Amino acid sequence: MKKVIAIMFGLLVTAGAFAYDPSERVLKAFNETFTSAQEVRWEEFPTYYSVSFVNSGIRSKVNYDKDGAMLSSMRYYAPQMLPLNIISKINKENPKKKMFGVTEVTVGGDIVYYIKMQDATRWYTFKVDTEGNSQMVERYKKV
Repeated sequence: MKKVIAIMFGLLVTAGAFAYDPSERVLKAFNETFTSAQEVRWEEFPTYYSVSFVNSGIRSKVNYDKDGAMLSSMRYYAPQMLPLNIISKINKENPKKKMFGVTEVTVGGDIVYYIKMQDATRWYTFKVDTEGNSQMVERYKKV
């Protein structure tokens, strides 16, 4: 019996030495990129990992493939943190609306900003690219 247990233990240790844990690569990629992340929360899905966290006061969510490559990200922040060309163009096109929130979505090398705005009677969401081209994607009446 002792021999069987010893053999089983040996096989487990040997197999463990060659096992690959994809989360190690993902954790390494995350820790190298976001060194001061707080409130970190991980989720595992069949083909990717998702991590939610706060970094430098910005709430973020990043998706990684199983090899540790970043697939996409979302960041939520105040409009004052938008690039200046975007702020200027949106304010010029919507002088009677006030910005109150931004969701920045990055997929590959493409960045899109979803900017929340409001006036006296409605809430709006504008989809804006890095050049400042915008289109309204949502409009709700305040009740």
